[in-house]
Amino acid sequence: MSTLNRRSLLTGGGALALAGFLTACSEEAPPPAVPTGPKAESSLPVVTAEQLGSYLEAIHSSLQQADEARDAALLAPRVVGSAARFRQATYEIIAKDDTWAQNLARPGASAVVPITSTQAEFPRTAMALAAAETEGAAPYFMILQQADARSPYTTWGWAQQAVGIDMPAVASPQVGGESVPADAADLVMTPADALALYASVLSNGDTVDPEDKLAPNPFQTGTFQQIQTERAELNAGVQQDEVATIHEEYAASPDEIAGMRTEDGGAIILGTLTSSRTVAIKDGAKVNYAEDNIYTRIIGRKEFSKEYVRDYGTTVALYIPAAAVGGQVQPIGATRTVLGAHGE
Repeated sequence: MSTLNRRSLLTGGGALALAGFLTACSEEAPPPAVPTGPKAESSLPVVTAEQLGSYLEAIHSSLQQADEARDAALLAPRVVGSAARFRQATYEIIAKDDTWAQNLARPGASAVVPITSTQAEFPRTAMALAAAETEGAAPYFMILQQADARSPYTTWGWAQQAVGIDMPAVASPQVGGESVPADAADLVMTPADALALYASVLSNGDTVDPEDKLAPNPFQTGTFQQIQTERAELNAGVQQDEVATIHEEYAASPDEIAGMRTEDGGAIILGTLTSSRTVAIKDGAKVNYAEDNIYTRIIGRKEFSKEYVRDYGTTVALYIPAAAVGGQVQPIGATRTVLGAHGE
């Protein structure tokens, strides 16, 4: 899993106040009564920060128990979807090479910033910037969802916060904010389109984004540097790509994308990407990797004459500005998991 560093998320202060209170207004009525509560049209979080904290504790407990037992069945019912599948893949890798257990990082049990939701209808969505379990590590954006009134809040992913990027302000936990659907049309791009653009740029570079809708980001920069370094090593001493080419192709999951509104009308969204990084070896050539390469230990061989493929799953966090404000889509976090490798 890749690790990105921290920059604090700014929490909205008192800018969002509750609406006024019901009062008597008849000219002949007695003096107004003492306010007793918000107007009927006012919205309050359907889950308090304290409740959100209890859900994070339950998720952390499930992760901790499953990690200790290396048993993905213990993730249910709190950890679902790609988060559970990615964890299962990690356990399978650890079974082949227990040194990989050091990469089994997880979010902690408390929220640095709870991002509560006013959404009453189901499925319900909330979010948190969860503290990392490892001291000094960057926190994680985590999505939480509840399918119906009888179901617990669950998570299908978390993305570690990036460094060097200004973060948007969110509503205070006491006020809460709106959840954002994948097809929200009041943003510079719908969340679904923004996630698809990010997958395309990660696959093919900035040439597929001629209007420069996507802002620079550490995950993209780091991933491209890794690929170019490996490409240079594969073809050292020969003409460019004479021995092998290398390409990573990303795809966005249409079933895992959700987000929360920011104070400026934009949105923080989380989504899931899967990718395969393929080294395509030219006819007659062979490539060898070091004995201590984790991927070759997974495969059980270090020499390849046709192809060498690594599979990944990545949860990403994006900030999408409101259409009325404008600006670029800004990736603000990512957590990458190795899912497996194969080659021949």
